[in-house]
Amino acid sequence: MSNADLQTRWEKMLFGVRRSSRYHQCRRGFFDRIDRLSNIASLVFGSAAFYGVLQGPDTKVLALWTSAGVAFLGVVNLVWGCAIRARDHSDFMRRYVALEQRMLQPASEDLLLSITADRLSIEADEPPALRVLDCICHNEQVRADAGPPDEYVTIGFFQRLFSPFFDFFAHSLKKVGDKPKP
Repeated sequence: MSNADLQTRWEKMLFGVRRSSRYHQCRRGFFDRIDRLSNIASLVFGSAAFYGVLQGPDTKVLALWTSAGVAFLGVVNLVWGCAIRARDHSDFMRRYVALEQRMLQPASEDLLLSITADRLSIEADEPPALRVLDCICHNEQVRADAGPPDEYVTIGFFQRLFSPFFDFFAHSLKKVGDKPKP
């Protein structure tokens, strides 16, 4: 294969590795925020429940509702496992950064094959990706690399809004440069 072909594949791999690193950084940040907000809300509800118990029978309803709030947040945090998920995505991000560090070496066919194998190994361990969030990370990486405008993916307001939670109309995602089929 030609040197130009190797360089093209190398750049595509580097772009993909960086995009994946961004994706896991976004997921880690999301789960960290949810965990932190849940802990803060539990602290507030727990304090209010404690206050309600100490103030006597007039605030019994406050104590019951805030205790229920603490229990609910505990269940949500336990079921979602936000802290564990944040740690997992942090580990994935570190693995991708390690691949990117290896790509600082001069491009070679053997190194590209090794990095491809390692990337596939990481992808085998990853949970299913949120396509809309992945496209947002794609756009961020295109912007960081000063890529051409036709490489951007068009993402709607509601798609962006719900991207940390689930894919909203992921089938409608298209690059700006894609032409409609006749």
